[in-house]
Amino acid sequence: MKPRRVCFVTSEIYPATAGGIGRIIHNLIEESLRRTDAVEFHLLLCTESGADPLVVSNHFGGKVTVHATPPREPWSQAFDEQGVYAPRESFTDSYWHGESMGILLHLRKLASQGLHFDVIEFPDYTGVAFCTLQDKLLGCGFQDTEIAVRLHSTSGVLVPHEPNLLNRDYLGEFELERKALLDADRVISHLPGVAEHNRQFYGFPESWLTKVVQEFPPVAPRMASRPELYTGERDVLFATKIQTLKRPDLFVRGVSAFLRSCPEYRGHAVFSCHAPSEDTLSAIKALIPPDLRRRFRFVPPGPDRDELLRKSIVVIPSDYESLNLTAYEASVAGATLVLNGACPAFAPGTPWADGKNCYTFDGSVESLAAALQRAWQTPVTTPVEWSVDVPYWEGALRHAPPEPAPRSTRPLVSVLITNHNLARYLPETLASVAASSYPEIEIIIVDDASTEAFDHEVLQRISEDIAKGDSGVRLVRNTVNRGLPASRNIGIRAAKGAYILPLDADDCISPTFIEMAVNALERHAEFDVVVPSTGYFPDDAALEARRFSDYALFIGDCPTMGMVANRLSCATSLMRRSLFDRFKYNDRLTSYEDWDLYLRLSHAGHRFLVTNAIHFHYRKRPGSMISGVNPRRHVELLRQMHMSLPRPMTAAAHAWAFFSVAEPARPHAAAPVMTSTDLPALRYEFADALNGALKRVPLVHTLLKQAASGLGDGADKPRRHELMDMLNSTLKRLPGVHSTLKRVVKPGGRGA
Repeated sequence: MKPRRVCFVTSEIYPATAGGIGRIIHNLIEESLRRTDAVEFHLLLCTESGADPLVVSNHFGGKVTVHATPPREPWSQAFDEQGVYAPRESFTDSYWHGESMGILLHLRKLASQGLHFDVIEFPDYTGVAFCTLQDKLLGCGFQDTEIAVRLHSTSGVLVPHEPNLLNRDYLGEFELERKALLDADRVISHLPGVAEHNRQFYGFPESWLTKVVQEFPPVAPRMASRPELYTGERDVLFATKIQTLKRPDLFVRGVSAFLRSCPEYRGHAVFSCHAPSEDTLSAIKALIPPDLRRRFRFVPPGPDRDELLRKSIVVIPSDYESLNLTAYEASVAGATLVLNGACPAFAPGTPWADGKNCYTFDGSVESLAAALQRAWQTPVTTPVEWSVDVPYWEGALRHAPPEPAPRSTRPLVSVLITNHNLARYLPETLASVAASSYPEIEIIIVDDASTEAFDHEVLQRISEDIAKGDSGVRLVRNTVNRGLPASRNIGIRAAKGAYILPLDADDCISPTFIEMAVNALERHAEFDVVVPSTGYFPDDAALEARRFSDYALFIGDCPTMGMVANRLSCATSLMRRSLFDRFKYNDRLTSYEDWDLYLRLSHAGHRFLVTNAIHFHYRKRPGSMISGVNPRRHVELLRQMHMSLPRPMTAAAHAWAFFSVAEPARPHAAAPVMTSTDLPALRYEFADALNGALKRVPLVHTLLKQAASGLGDGADKPRRHELMDMLNSTLKRLPGVHSTLKRVVKPGGRGA
């Protein structure tokens, strides 16, 4: 019997790199190798890991095969049986989307060489499982492979606990992580409360928990005997990492309160850990009261770590951890532990018990000081005990869902082609639909009162062919110009298909997209939309050669990022007809009507699949609708879209849309967003509109008012206008940014 093949995709692996993810993967492999020879382990190192594959392989004694994802060449075009893949530089939503694509392509290369994995496990962090999961769900590969995601800690979950800039790359990473957790075959949680914490944070339905398994991993080597109890004065030790997430500020304040309440204590407060940021380190040092500075020591971590732990009261004050390896390591070494009981890693149901193997506090300074006093006065605790669960890959695996019962007939797809003075491109568009590998298609052309003579001639010929019964096309002609969204709604009302595919008269679809999308939605009832990745072509020769000049790449249902940038879908996607029983295109919009529809679908909980290969071909031509959207109009359209959502807009998302630095305009991307620079009246206007929206969310409005309580609201300006002025002043300290914004937002560019 062949051994089961398991592949870990990671950017961390102990001992070649730092990081808890790499340590857990290392421990899992070592433990499984000790227990069984029925598993063949592989590692796929991400491009930024920096680890030498040979060194890693040698560490495991050659028992683990190590692969490395090679860097992708800039703007190279990769082909396989699925088509063309966009280059890394074209991923404008997140760096990690491009990394996810590189991982997918390397996994596909290994598969083409005959290397089949029974299990591929990804970390939740950065969401790099995204592209591989989309490929599997679309039926493009990995059908006999279980794709798992392990809960370490996502960037999204960590947001309340460490500072992150609200920018496009972060929002993209947040959505990739969310999608990976939602779409995985299996999710592994180390502790009971962590999965529920993630479910509530992301708003997943309770049914999501059915794919979660709880498995406690090997966390630390067990010692043959308990180390000798240290009877001297123990120092209070911070031994994790000086970063906001780890709460060194709480450590300083709690220890300071303890030192003042117990003047007879003669030990020191010691930081023996890495400080990734000099600014953070300086800020922590500044928190130490001047009269207590001699009691605090900062020493680099060294080889005598176990001895240091044994002689210390080790404090781990983090508010959030999914599993803290340092706590187990310290307990085994003989330390007395003081742990934040509000942290999921130490909460009830975990191996930690107050007064038995640790002392816990409730997350406050006062409670930490009291716990330190208990630990100092009664340092005797037993070491923590745990049992390691047998990993899922040694049991039954979860493969592809069973194929649905075959229908007597294939579902009909209605292709809705909207036209307004674009008939010169219509033959190519029709030809691309006719070339589809999917046979059950009806084509409905909705002409929106075209005025050009050539269009009248082409439409007349189509009408004549229909009258003679020589055409499978149906033609609807608006008597007056209704606009693109209204024309699409008209076409949908005329459609007979179970699926809808909107298509503009100058664009094309790949021959395999409709069949792939229909099959995927027939297999997976939980999804409602399939989004094709998009390539831009300047002329027919470029399209024929699949030589694209630009790309539009999407995440699909991304309700948070979708508030500020359209990374949901291009105008063309395959959608269930049933969606339009509740939703329709907003015919009051003159642009962004597709973005608006997808955003509403996403906020209503509908799920999308996204192709990795390029399947939609967008003609790059002057005069398209999106090219006429100026920055002011962009903000107005965003406001209209946000107000149509079932819940009020999030202030953070809208503020980022308003103030973010303008990016070069692309037809597929949101137009450059408005900023406050050089538009004093407009920034106040926006502040007033945002204030009115926030009043619909009383709790948020109250909190923001309290946060800004130090500002005016006097005779001159209200508080919100003061905030706008502060932002404007900050931008002026960045001459390069400020001058760019001045060029983008001109005083005369504030028209409708």
